[in-house]
Amino acid sequence: MRWLTRSPAFAPMEYSKLGLEHFTPDYTAYFHALPEPVRDRLVPEQWQLYKGVSADTIAEIHDVLYERGIGGGEVGASLAAQCELVDARAEGNGYELRFRHREQGRAFTVRTDAVVAASGYAQRAPDFLAPVAKFLRTDARGRHLIGPDHRLETDPALSAPIHVQNAELHTHGVGTPDLGLGAWRAATILNGLTGRTVYRLPERTAYQTFGVPDEERP
Repeated sequence: MRWLTRSPAFAPMEYSKLGLEHFTPDYTAYFHALPEPVRDRLVPEQWQLYKGVSADTIAEIHDVLYERGIGGGEVGASLAAQCELVDARAEGNGYELRFRHREQGRAFTVRTDAVVAASGYAQRAPDFLAPVAKFLRTDARGRHLIGPDHRLETDPALSAPIHVQNAELHTHGVGTPDLGLGAWRAATILNGLTGRTVYRLPERTAYQTFGVPDEERP
């Protein structure tokens, strides 16, 4: 059995109480206000907040491998991080997988009888937005510009607002796909659509300050 991952390491998910404050409206607002280059740098750096492995799962896997190897026994497993899948193709009764090690820059090939793919997904604009695509403003990388209220920035010619959810990782940060923020996002959008406070939202949702503390500002 081989487990190859593109992630930097088999690291545990950041699940401390203060770490989880990255999944609060306070952090979302802070992240949204950062310059675009800073946001683009931060998201990959924060992979442990949403791409890590459960610490319990890591411990269970390690215990199994340790028990298998007692007394020089065959572990029967190989784990490797920093391995990016470049190509995959059927070959005979199995598969040929071509990888590139992201740190060493070396290419290698793995042949296997079966593949379990857990590669996630890539965001893309839905087809139903195609008729109004020319009215939607984008950044230099073609991504939608999205306001703090989850509203797409549009040309004035488009009078009706368009709000989005789970499409704003580049503007709102790691809390974007988090279901725990779903109710807050929905309430924010509804308040914006109606132009009034249908749902009263808390002014502060985290104990820590993500920017310069108020008392330290000149």
